[in-house]
Amino acid sequence: MALLFPLVVLALASVHGGCAESSSREGGPRELPCPNAEDISPCECTLYNTYLMTMHCSDVDNAELARVFSAHFPFTEFWHLDTRRSERLDVLREGDLGVVSFEYIDITASGLKEVQAKALSQSYSTVKRIGLSDNQISSFPFDELPLFTSLSQLYLYSNDLDHFPQLESEYLTMVSLSFNRVSEIPVDGFKGVPNLEIFYFEGNNLRQITPGTFAGLQRLRGLYLPNNNLNHIHQGAFETSSTSFRVLTLSSSHISSIEPNAITGLKGGELWLDDNALTSVDEAVFRPLLEDEVQIYLEGNPLACECDIAWLVMRPELMSRIADAATCFNGQLLVDLDPAIYENLC
Repeated sequence: MALLFPLVVLALASVHGGCAESSSREGGPRELPCPNAEDISPCECTLYNTYLMTMHCSDVDNAELARVFSAHFPFTEFWHLDTRRSERLDVLREGDLGVVSFEYIDITASGLKEVQAKALSQSYSTVKRIGLSDNQISSFPFDELPLFTSLSQLYLYSNDLDHFPQLESEYLTMVSLSFNRVSEIPVDGFKGVPNLEIFYFEGNNLRQITPGTFAGLQRLRGLYLPNNNLNHIHQGAFETSSTSFRVLTLSSSHISSIEPNAITGLKGGELWLDDNALTSVDEAVFRPLLEDEVQIYLEGNPLACECDIAWLVMRPELMSRIADAATCFNGQLLVDLDPAIYENLC
């Protein structure tokens, strides 16, 4: 029994310590480092790895959010702000988040239309990711980006931006502006983000890429631009000096023609041209890419498969880099085409 009693005490202490990480969801007062649960209701504070604090706020309006963050916070350095499904939240103002800073900020599926100047100022030096997707944002303080000295990822997916923003940050490596109302990327649009690696711009009704737009991005790894309205790809449109460029996605973008040397620097990477309007596989366009070991996806294009494709069909080492699902206009797979037909008739 003398040995049993200390073990019971230790077991009770472990249970008590474990409860400290979940009590906020039970509505009771919270032990440190979180604030008192009643003071921040309807938001909740939870812990991860003992000291990484997350604020969860769902279905809050402007006044409720401001009241929550006016409470006493014994510790103000939080790991994550997770705000979801707050349709009554339409503006984020300076002071609405009190004196609290975050490493990760996610406000999604809300009624948020405007992020005002200095609304995120407490996190200038701490925030690594700002995720403001599936909202209605038309106004964001892009001119403050240079002040976010830890920010590497900016998500503004599915909002209401109507022009390409001013991007200026030596820290940003990933930007998503997909599914907004931006129809043009200025040729100098990336001049201020020299370390950008990944750019998402799906579903914006983009009509053209000005040659040289991506040329200065020396660390570029991937461009994702599907579901646009590009039609014609000009020479130099996707030229880059990056040796890390590996993925270019142009799926479902109504592309009917591509000029030679429109796409360069993709050595050993992937080119997605599926579900477009290409009728030919121009040797001057595609042979340099295939010789650079680029895997090309052409499924869903009405390829004529006439003599223009003979150069490809008769070279199995190049044909092997065309994804197997590519078909002619009649549904016949390119991989099933008989090279002898083209050798004898073209």
